Amino acid sequence: MSDEYRNIDCPEHGSSAATYVCQHLITGQGLGFHVGPDPDAPDPLWPDAWCDACEAVLTREGEWNDTAVAYADIRLICSGCYQKARLLNWPRECHVATARLIETSIADLQAKQEQLETQYHLGSYPRYDWYQDTAELVFSDQGRPRVVADIQFVGSVSTRSGTWMWSWANTSLLESAKSQIRRVREYGDTHSLLKLACAYWSADEEDGWQMTAISAFLLKAKGAYRSPDERGFTFLIMTDVRWAQ
Repeated sequence: MSDEYRNIDCPEHGSSAATYVCQHLITGQGLGFHVGPDPDAPDPLWPDAWCDACEAVLTREGEWNDTAVAYADIRLICSGCYQKARLLNWPRECHVATARLIETSIADLQAKQEQLETQYHLGSYPRYDWYQDTAELVFSDQGRPRVVADIQFVGSVSTRSGTWMWSWANTSLLESAKSQIRRVREYGDTHSLLKLACAYWSADEEDGWQMTAISAFLLKAKGAYRSPDERGFTFLIMTDVRWAQ
């Protein structure tokens, strides 16, 4: 049912992307948050969502029949209201688990970054370029490549909207340069970790580093990098690093 390309006018959030949730999520808290996979749109920013009670009815009925649909009474809301409902109804214990994972991952990444700097002196090169088609990050000096890293795009922080978007939801990125990050999403789905499972949420640069550290930890990457531009920051992990030939 989701229609991410249609905007609706919301009194609170203005013109925003439209999406669908059950009636209970709109005003509820702590009701649980379930989303439905759509084979035609596997990476939606705002997948259709419903509460634990609706999930129980759906499980009992075995499909979205008249009974399940009537109980859910699906409503159209904007993406801003969706984010609020998701935060209020997502299992609260996920925040504690995420904080623990962030702490472990940040410590792990700091050690990896120090090792990379000691071995390859990445901070000393005046230029870097990343390439989607080869999924490489190249550090160079005076036009000569010095260090080459195989990369995966983790995600990006927009300083204009104050949001994070995972790379797997970014249609402008090539699949080969982001495919491994889907394993981080799978981990988030399995452990019900909101920030890992959801494509898009309110965030700042610190959140970007945290998600990048988690990705590097879970995927056993060699290190990470942040690429700034006028719109915000793009975050990468380096899965392999070597001297340029």
